[in-house]
Amino acid sequence: MAKERIVLGRKGHSSMVPVRWTSDCPDELDDIETAEYVGAVWEGDELVTYDMAGLRELLAYQTGSGDYLIDND
Repeated sequence: MAKERIVLGRKGHSSMVPVRWTSDCPDELDDIETAEYVGAVWEGDELVTYDMAGLRELLAYQTGSGDYLIDND
């Protein structure tokens, strides 16, 4: 079963705009480091994911927007 390839962003062509986000990119995702941390990968000039549901879940956990927060105490 092939997973759907979703382009989240494309490399910008200047240092002022390192990535141009696509309309498929979640609104909460606004930096490259976080995108890579939650599973996005570069394929050439495109930042992509093959698991949007998993990416959204990890992003919600990473940004603290989930309902459950772990108490380490």
